[in-house]
Amino acid sequence: MRASAYGEPEGSRTELAIYSAWPLMPFIAAPTPLGNHLRRMKAKLGPQAATMATAHKIAVIFYTMIKNQVEYDETIWDARDAEREKRLEAKLKRQAKQLGYELVPIEPKAA
Repeated sequence: MRASAYGEPEGSRTELAIYSAWPLMPFIAAPTPLGNHLRRMKAKLGPQAATMATAHKIAVIFYTMIKNQVEYDETIWDARDAEREKRLEAKLKRQAKQLGYELVPIEPKAA
């Protein structure tokens, strides 16, 4: 097997991840749950790992749809996003309490 310019065998996972990123381009700017996931993972893991993570998530969704013979339901993401927000808020409150602070929510101003 021939080595690439980076010293890895041609066709390695890394190289495949780079070339397989183009199908995910519509998700990058889209305000969809998968787009949000891609941007969140990109900030957390970097672009290559985010592409792999999002491709894996799409594969899992596709497999589940085929296996269970169900249609894709985007409303499930809303509940998961709400749970994620609650976990983040609880974590921030816990950390603030450990540091001796108390978090108080800002009330929206009346227009």
